[in-house]
Amino acid sequence: MSAVGLDQLSPQPTPANRALPHLRSEVSRLTHRRLYRALVVLLLAGIVVISLVAFLRSAAEVTLTPADRQRYEQDLALFARDLPQFQDGWEACVAGAGSADVAEVCGPRPTLADGPRPEFYASAVPYDAAENLPSVLVAVTMASVMLAFLLGASSGGAEWSSRSMTLQLLWEPRRLRLLALKWAALALVSAVTAAVALAVGLALGAVTTSLRGSWGPPEQGLPDSFWADLAGTAGRGIVLVVLAASFAFAIAMLVRNTGAALGTAFVYFAVLENAVRIVLMRFGSEAFMLSTNAAAFVVPGGVEVPRRVVETPDPAGGTFTDTVMMQLGNGRAFLTLLGYLLVLAVPAVWSFTRRDVS
Repeated sequence: MSAVGLDQLSPQPTPANRALPHLRSEVSRLTHRRLYRALVVLLLAGIVVISLVAFLRSAAEVTLTPADRQRYEQDLALFARDLPQFQDGWEACVAGAGSADVAEVCGPRPTLADGPRPEFYASAVPYDAAENLPSVLVAVTMASVMLAFLLGASSGGAEWSSRSMTLQLLWEPRRLRLLALKWAALALVSAVTAAVALAVGLALGAVTTSLRGSWGPPEQGLPDSFWADLAGTAGRGIVLVVLAASFAFAIAMLVRNTGAALGTAFVYFAVLENAVRIVLMRFGSEAFMLSTNAAAFVVPGGVEVPRRVVETPDPAGGTFTDTVMMQLGNGRAFLTLLGYLLVLAVPAVWSFTRRDVS
């Protein structure tokens, strides 16, 4: 009987079981960095502090101090005094509207309910879940985006500065595979971190709503689509965080330095975007700004942005400047962000696979 070698008895490595240990190593490398842990602590602490402030500034019901109630009653009396004039103006608008849509041109008929309301004068009002919880998710997402960008720039640039990239290539000489594993680990860590931050923010907001707020009108409650919309906002927020980390990582892989990557981002957001807005806003440049598309992707339904600026003649024979607006939706914003990422990612991959790493 011929002897069987140990290498023939042991299972042969496959691409999957070679990649997973390396991916776990990259994830561990990121999560054990002091920068990452400091950023996570700072992010969670900020969420807790802001949630505590919102809790303290909320109340189970609208309460007015004597001074607040006096101002409210004075303003309400003034509005009631002027209400007949407002109604006369509305009737004149309806008479002159002709065949136009009265609701669009003149709006609804003014009533006393359109006047001042007690919550406008109260220092503490009930925490409204329908209004505040989506805002909490958007705010936490934007804070997580900044964390992810710093993490992506650092993870891409620090290994060049410390020259550890050369050592890693000794263990994994296939550069494209190594880059893909690093990028996947960064995306995974960013996504999980964002999900945890969003969960903490939403949980604290829910506690504030339960103790010092309202889940909607007693007879109506929350809209049927509220939780689905909230989940969609959270999902888009996680995707945006991954995109932000990828942007920073791609820039860092191109310039091979963390400081240069952060400096490039600062120049773009602080100088270039504002310069383009000033010079080209009349041609609809706002719809192509990176920061605008980031906000439009997360905010439910997107945001309204200037499409173009036109000169409109007035009856007196002159002209006035009029801004035509457009709705920048979630889908278009995502495609724009993805396109910009590809513009950076393709040369970053080419640079890593072709340039000298020494």
